Amino acid sequence: MLNELSTQLADAVDAVAASVVQVQGRRRPAGGLVYADGIVLTTMRAIGADDGLRVRRHDGTVLGAELAGWDPTTSLAVLRVGDLGLSPVKLSTTTPRVGNLALAVARSWSNAVTASAGIVSVIGGPLRTGRRHAIDQVFRTTAPMHDGFSGGAFLDASGGLIGTNTAVYKGGQGTGFATPADVAA
Repeated sequence: MLNELSTQLADAVDAVAASVVQVQGRRRPAGGLVYADGIVLTTMRAIGADDGLRVRRHDGTVLGAELAGWDPTTSLAVLRVGDLGLSPVKLSTTTPRVGNLALAVARSWSNAVTASAGIVSVIGGPLRTGRRHAIDQVFRTTAPMHDGFSGGAFLDASGGLIGTNTAVYKGGQGTGFATPADVAA
């Protein structure tokens, strides 16, 4: 049974790997996910500025990117990338529940796909994100999120997108947050 679950999780990561990209800005590389044709969703704190942005595909191809917009409340950013040529990540068909197994997927500094597993530990909000800003609903997860996970995909066990990795909770080591896919949309 555990071997089947392990294979299912690895298959879920494989299925989304090409739709998860590395975003390169003025700060450390971060994750991003292909949301639509030529559109990448990431976090604003990962890119820092709107010039010199690049997206690195799974095959190592680096493409220029343009900041199309960002939301100060969620700190999510939308990048426009010409000739991206990647399929968008598929949305989950199930509603996440506390206790569900979940995967955080991103690209490492070397562009290798990286994944972390945990459970959806809290579905709630608001989460304060700055002065007068708060995300109405977030997922809190026990999946450890390291450098580069911000902006990556937060998946259910079958590989469907349930959210976007947004931040690591500094007070609780290894606990991360994800903005639900419907809020990000």
